[in-house]
Amino acid sequence: MKTCIYCGLEKPCNDFSDEHIWPDALGGDFLPTFWRTDDVCGRCNSASGVFVDGAFIKSFFVSIERSFDALDYLDPDKPTGILPLSYLGTIQGITTQEGEVADFWVCAPGANIVHFRTASEEDAWNAYAGGDPRRQSKRSKAGRVAVTLTSAEPYWIRTALSSVKHHFAKADKFVTNLQLPPSAKHFKVLDPNDLQQAADLCFLKDIKATTLRGDYLRNQVAIASNADGRFLAKLALAVGYKLFGAQFLQTSYGLNLRKAFREANHERRLKVPIRGSGYLQSAALGAFEEKLRWPGGWVLLLMQHQNALSLTVQTPSGRSMVIQVTDDSALLGDLGPEYRDGIAWVTVPAAARAVGPIHLPEYLAHQIGQQVSPKLRELDVLRGLRNRLPPTGISDPKDPEAGMSKS
Repeated sequence: MKTCIYCGLEKPCNDFSDEHIWPDALGGDFLPTFWRTDDVCGRCNSASGVFVDGAFIKSFFVSIERSFDALDYLDPDKPTGILPLSYLGTIQGITTQEGEVADFWVCAPGANIVHFRTASEEDAWNAYAGGDPRRQSKRSKAGRVAVTLTSAEPYWIRTALSSVKHHFAKADKFVTNLQLPPSAKHFKVLDPNDLQQAADLCFLKDIKATTLRGDYLRNQVAIASNADGRFLAKLALAVGYKLFGAQFLQTSYGLNLRKAFREANHERRLKVPIRGSGYLQSAALGAFEEKLRWPGGWVLLLMQHQNALSLTVQTPSGRSMVIQVTDDSALLGDLGPEYRDGIAWVTVPAAARAVGPIHLPEYLAHQIGQQVSPKLRELDVLRGLRNRLPPTGISDPKDPEAGMSKS
């Protein structure tokens, strides 16, 4: 029998599974084992993935963050890269088929994407980019995707199609403005003789008519301003356990972290006495914040200051979130002196690479050009090639089909 660190219940050992403390979707797979645990039961792992990690990852702001500086890591000589897609909301003012909505996504600079899917039955899913993420894992519920390429450059066409294929793995995928070869497997051309596809074509024609009039699409974005609250509490709970073991879970602050992590109601969660600041509050770290930022990377920093240990999460754009891990003096006394200087990790999903743990002084010395860190240098050489990328050839950003041959 084992005790789950998330729910606190004792369960059979075969009920437990591998849990990414830092989510796989944000580069967790590339981090060392400190950021994973097998002391989480399968039920908590699944629920956390959808309602805690998922709420954060699928939030509007994080959708934009994931695309930030991702272009820096594309190989200009090999059009095999995959870019994150940016979510721009649900299209308004154009009629969809009954019971459906149409989400608008962008793969910069290669494509505009419309995702037709079943409308969410519960309002809670409206703040998830693309709706209920569980539907995307089932081919029968994943919907249909129509891709309008925005560049005639073969490099960007391949990059865009690879990115869409990766993001919408189970959806039916169509291209609206490219002549596909007979051997094409993953994408098709919309068939006007198919009733459903004909309706999709009408929808897309209305979009094109809107842009040709010089108007902008009206999109609606539902924003969950508190999607980071449970996520940060989960991180601190798991990190505290990894550092201090089971004794941490029994401290008053550890119990409060668990309570905040498990409390779905925002108003009740605010009453749980934990300390931190979220994405929209963005802790004011001054010049330090800019030196901590890694282009396209998520920076995780553990640092002991005064009488507490905190975890700072810095996003690819440079915004910072902070959560206190513990203020228990007995636990803090067990920490090594390196935590007073700070221990950092950086994971870059676009590069499929992570670095850390690395002492904060070494990290900052590298960032200001004082002394090169061999670890970070390996990550440095993977970026900075954006000026060698092929031109997009986009002549008119108002026309999503500018310069493209029609099929």
